[in-house]
Amino acid sequence: MNKIKKLALIALIVVLAILLIVILIGSLLKTHKPAFLYRLFVSQETAPYYLVYVNTGGGSASYYGQIVKEEREFLILKNPGYLDVQQPQKEGEQPQISFRQMKDDPLKPLPEMKIYKNNIIFVQELSADSPVIAAYKNAK
Repeated sequence: MNKIKKLALIALIVVLAILLIVILIGSLLKTHKPAFLYRLFVSQETAPYYLVYVNTGGGSASYYGQIVKEEREFLILKNPGYLDVQQPQKEGEQPQISFRQMKDDPLKPLPEMKIYKNNIIFVQELSADSPVIAAYKNAK
């Protein structure tokens, strides 16, 4: 009888351990948190970069970055960036266009942007040879 109790206890511990592992893996896949474990075990390549075109109320704006989380009402963009267009000083010259990341702005915002989904007009994945992706890689 004592052996049966020990075997039952061992079987129960094994079942609980397997259940715990399944729950942790499911949580990791669903939430991508903790991020270092997700990158280590699941994500073999970097997340794709996107253009997120947003209605700002007084116009529109384009932001670039990696979508790291999508909630019911919000989209979270990692390392958001934008195109900075400087109008020409003289007539007939071309405008100067440069890529800037929000984290480099004077106010030093955090490297994540939470965008209200109702303001998003469209989202477009960027191709691997996009100049914006090259700008991100050069900035690192």
